[in-house]
Amino acid sequence: MAKKTNKNKPVEQSEQFLKIIRDWQKLEDVTIEFSSAMMKKTKNPLIRMTMEMIKNDSQKHKAMQQMLIDSITKEAFHLNPEELAMLSDGLNKHMAAEAKSLELADEALRNSEMFITRYVLSYLIADETKHHNLLSKLNDLKRATVFVT
Repeated sequence: MAKKTNKNKPVEQSEQFLKIIRDWQKLEDVTIEFSSAMMKKTKNPLIRMTMEMIKNDSQKHKAMQQMLIDSITKEAFHLNPEELAMLSDGLNKHMAAEAKSLELADEALRNSEMFITRYVLSYLIADETKHHNLLSKLNDLKRATVFVT
């Protein structure tokens, strides 16, 4: 159940919550600008790749934060069992692909010795793990929604 404010509104609908998310977006803008500037200053592929990943993540974070803001100020989130059922087959296939990717990445990491190779592989493993966990949570939501309805 959503935590209530003094005005008996969910916290997510409060002006304070919206301010927090908007302030966070401003920090993402700073990170995007910093990463872009660093990419212009170097030709080193490792530094460029790292800055590009940070920039892309910050852009993605900003878009997700905007989705939260829009869900409060424009149209609330809605998700029904039919929408989740449509995703089911593709979701399961993608989760299997993510699991296989993690196996291959772990094997590559075990067979690598160079710092830079291990650095890049570690990033990829963390990203694949994050994707797999997000898909698992979405799959759990699908099961919970089907169970409740």
